[in-house]
Amino acid sequence: MTMVQAERPPIDETSLRELVETLRSRAERLESLDKLVSALKQEAEHHYQLADSLKHGLELVQQIVEEREAFFSLSLDMLCIATTSGYFHKVNRAFERTLGYTQEELLSRSFLDFVHPEDLEKTRQEVDKLRMGIDTISFDNRYQHKDGGYRWLNWTTPAPIPGSNFLYAVARDVTEQRLRDERTLYLASHDDLTGLANRWRFNEELKASFARLKRHSNRQFAVLVLDLDQFKPINDTYGHQAGDIVLRTIGERLNAIKRETDVLCRLGGDEFALLAPDANAGEASMIAERMRKEIILPISIGEVDVTVDVSIGIAMAKEHSGDTNDLLKLADDAMYQTKRSKENSVLCTQADVNTD
Repeated sequence: MTMVQAERPPIDETSLRELVETLRSRAERLESLDKLVSALKQEAEHHYQLADSLKHGLELVQQIVEEREAFFSLSLDMLCIATTSGYFHKVNRAFERTLGYTQEELLSRSFLDFVHPEDLEKTRQEVDKLRMGIDTISFDNRYQHKDGGYRWLNWTTPAPIPGSNFLYAVARDVTEQRLRDERTLYLASHDDLTGLANRWRFNEELKASFARLKRHSNRQFAVLVLDLDQFKPINDTYGHQAGDIVLRTIGERLNAIKRETDVLCRLGGDEFALLAPDANAGEASMIAERMRKEIILPISIGEVDVTVDVSIGIAMAKEHSGDTNDLLKLADDAMYQTKRSKENSVLCTQADVNTD
């Protein structure tokens, strides 16, 4: 049997071309989809990176905030954020420790409410300067403590940035330093034992009086020098502590009776001086007599009363054209003339003692 070879159906070229075109179209579409997927993957990766970066950024911000809060709250300096309208916006714990108020109490009132009345006007002026863009450098004022007392605060505050009403201020409690400075100034011009003016202060007041006398020749003033009589036996008999009691008591008595404008001084030892502005010779003599009456009164030193007398010399500035030393020497010479012209005595008596 003879095999008959099967014949291939005729190729439809048109159909093939259509198939090719279809395949090409699908291939192009798939390629486009692959590119889109790749682009989406890249974009997704970018977003993941952004998200990680954002997360890291947020963690860094949170860390900075926590560090700032820790610095703000733990700082020994008094840190605050305030407004130019006069209110605290935020204060740290140092404010609470220094002034005794809670944060809520400090934020609920104008900060001007805490300022000492004598410092209120200059504080308002300083705030006005800040509003005008002028920094505050080392400004002192007193703030009221919750116990009613006042603390000296030293402020440093940069002016607010343009468009902002917030003030970022640093304050330090300088109360102890102010007290030390005031004490130093006090000791420089006062006698430590009696609290009266010392010789340096007295000389300064005398210079000022001479300057006024040059401007107003019709004015006058008197200088009185006082030296206690028989003071040394009290020291020798009862000791220096008893002598100190006598000097302090006499200083207190004379200070209580002097005129408001008079300057009372302890020159040193048992010697005192008084500057009496606008006093004539008659008035100066009456002042001297009044002082002597106070000095000769008994002074209690424990169970013993002692009395001392005093010699007083007077010099009038209107009769004198020299300087302060010359005027004091005139008064001193007059005092010694008085001392030589009388007998001195000291009386010691037993004080009444309550035996109940």
